[in-house]
Amino acid sequence: MVTIKEVAKEAGVSIATVSRVINGSTQVSEEKRKRVLKAMQKLGYKPRPSYRKNSELFGTIGVVLPNLSAYHYPNILTGIYEKAFNKGYDVMVALAKDRPMREKEILDEYFNRKVDGVLVCTLKCDEHFMQKFIDSGIPVVGVDYPVEEVHIDSVNIDNIMGAYAAMRYLSSKGHRKIFYIRGTQNVYASRDREKGIAKYLQRHKEVEVIMSKIVGFDPEDGYEAVMRYFNSHANITAIFCANDYVALGAVKALSKLGLKVPDDISVMGFDDSPFASFVIPSLTTVRQPREEMGSLAAQLLIERLEASKNSIYRNVVLPTEIVERESVKALERQ
Repeated sequence: MVTIKEVAKEAGVSIATVSRVINGSTQVSEEKRKRVLKAMQKLGYKPRPSYRKNSELFGTIGVVLPNLSAYHYPNILTGIYEKAFNKGYDVMVALAKDRPMREKEILDEYFNRKVDGVLVCTLKCDEHFMQKFIDSGIPVVGVDYPVEEVHIDSVNIDNIMGAYAAMRYLSSKGHRKIFYIRGTQNVYASRDREKGIAKYLQRHKEVEVIMSKIVGFDPEDGYEAVMRYFNSHANITAIFCANDYVALGAVKALSKLGLKVPDDISVMGFDDSPFASFVIPSLTTVRQPREEMGSLAAQLLIERLEASKNSIYRNVVLPTEIVERESVKALERQ
């Protein structure tokens, strides 16, 4: 087994310098840090031996979540926990409360506590903040969080094609003028869903989409968006919502306005939430496999912990599917 002493000799630095690099210390010059990392890669040195072969690992995975409201992140966490538990790992969970600064604090805490690996969900802070984990050989996996520059595994859904498929579905039912209630814009999924809508509109000029001025993921946002829009407009035939929670608010607003779903206005969500099949009318929506996302992310992390050598980084994109229920009415095609 390669030792830290051999890494120090190969890099031409002291053992203390190698230790500082492994632990993410800023008290190392960039030139020395690169020499140490190059030596570690050349010699195949792993700061933390395999959990199955050595007791130096703690058997604990750290998870960073934005929040535990609604159903999205709890469902992802369920998938993470079940996979980790079956593989013999404990799970430590911390909530960032949608604050980038709190995300950084949590990552610092995990780094100092020496968790074996970290799963980050929909991170809002700079992705380069994870670099010290990577440099120290602590694997990180992004969940519902696309990575662009740092080298980590990730698991996401295809939000662009999910929204594109929703537009295609509504259009196939004869809807040509659609009101879209937007999600929060600092979340990548919201931006990607709007890209999917734009992609569809580029190819289908007969369809028009009006974007809401109100944005968000809560029922109140759907309610307010509909109430504000329908004060001056009433010529749309369908509402597409950023998620199912927003759709709940939209349906309530339509009811208050004296409009029936789907007889007067069709409504479509995104998520396939636990309540989607129980509301009246049951909600047509786009299903994203949340528990599968969490389970697969945990699997990727554990595989990297237990691997005898480094493998290529994997960016997995899971497909979505339309779940057809009762909230969308077919119109005569124009």
